[in-house]
Amino acid sequence: MNSPTQALSEYIAEATFEDIPSNVLKDAKELILDSVGCTIGGAALQPGKMVIEFFTEVGGSPEASILATGRKLPCIHTAYVNSYLANLLDFDDTSTVAIAHPGATTIPTGLALAEKIGASGKDFISAVVIAYEASVRIAQSIVSSPERHARVWGLSTHQIFGAAVVSSKLLKFDTEQTANTLGLAGVSAPVPNCRKLGVELEDRPISWAKNNFGWASMGGILSALLTERGFSGNKHIFDGETGFWLMASSDQFDADKMTLNLDTEYLITNTSLKPYASCRFTHTTLDATAEIMAKHPINVDRISSVKVRTFNELASNFGVAAPASILDAQFSLPHLIALEVLGRSSSKGLSEDNLTDSKVLSLAEKVSIELSPEAEAKFRENKLLSSSVSIELTDGSVYSEAVDTPKGDPERRLTKEEIRDKFTYLTAPTIGTSVSEAIMGNIEELENVEDVSSLIPINQKAGGKGGNDL
Repeated sequence: MNSPTQALSEYIAEATFEDIPSNVLKDAKELILDSVGCTIGGAALQPGKMVIEFFTEVGGSPEASILATGRKLPCIHTAYVNSYLANLLDFDDTSTVAIAHPGATTIPTGLALAEKIGASGKDFISAVVIAYEASVRIAQSIVSSPERHARVWGLSTHQIFGAAVVSSKLLKFDTEQTANTLGLAGVSAPVPNCRKLGVELEDRPISWAKNNFGWASMGGILSALLTERGFSGNKHIFDGETGFWLMASSDQFDADKMTLNLDTEYLITNTSLKPYASCRFTHTTLDATAEIMAKHPINVDRISSVKVRTFNELASNFGVAAPASILDAQFSLPHLIALEVLGRSSSKGLSEDNLTDSKVLSLAEKVSIELSPEAEAKFRENKLLSSSVSIELTDGSVYSEAVDTPKGDPERRLTKEEIRDKFTYLTAPTIGTSVSEAIMGNIEELENVEDVSSLIPINQKAGGKGGNDL
């Protein structure tokens, strides 16, 4: 019987564009569009500008484009920049069957290498779909016990494989080369950093490194490029009692979750597109708040309190009422609720002006969050993000709503119009409306594109409003 590494490598090497069902093709193009939008939008934040400036100063061979500016850099550096930007707004996709932001390391890396080698749209789509499948399955297989998860976990650690697989597929590696790339990526993976990301109250504010997806993507693409030159790595990275699961600080490994139904089941369809620029854990609370405000003509000045009952991860660490930065605000439930109530929803992104706005700060102070044992049970047993919100007015009136599944999940999909509106909102201020519309049209017909380098029509002289000033 094949080892887990061998089985996964065979699947990656042998899968083709023709194997992809039409519904998966549709989902993949929506995810690509969303990731490109988040990447361009992320360039507007100060940390994003700093990363762009740093790598631009480093320079190097002009192989692949920073999406927000069109500036060409070595593809490994472009993969770092665009992957970092993709997650910076916390607007990027999330898997609903694994703890992962699969698009952030898969799509920007794939675009960088596809531009370098002149890959076709079909080859790019195929590489993205297979990379989602592999990276999400790897994430599923190494999920630790609740006790271990409470101490250590990370996303970039396993998401390096999204970058490695999309690169392997674009370079048309065989099974042995794919296994070799996976091995090199495994030993290059970032440490699991989420318990020191800054979400815990004692570690605030949030680290600007966030999930370290830039480093993961650079490590993944570099592993493939070294393999292409004949560089040798371990070809059994997932196998045995000393496999990657242990390296990633997990206390258990389920190989079946990595390989079961590889030829028939597409986990990419279980990906959520975010309607809010914040951690997905906050979204059911924001949905419930939005429902209350839509149903009832509440005078904001008459609100005396907002009470949230939810699962432990959210109740314990997301209660900061006065976030220090936009990154901090992505993990601040009182701030996000205040924006929703005031008609400044994070569905339109987050603004630095709101961080010091007296109305936002005053309302955020009225928000309390407490643990709901029922919500915690749903979270642990069924992966539901259950949350209930009650808004009480000074006259004693109380309005309440509860939500289990956030908008944007497969059960509550965003419409095509909502996805396009989000893309326009994120990109037009930086690259201009006409370029934004051109990109949407190109991705809509991506399977017919002969060379992916024409997909994003941005250059150094026509980079929209932001251009090279970013």
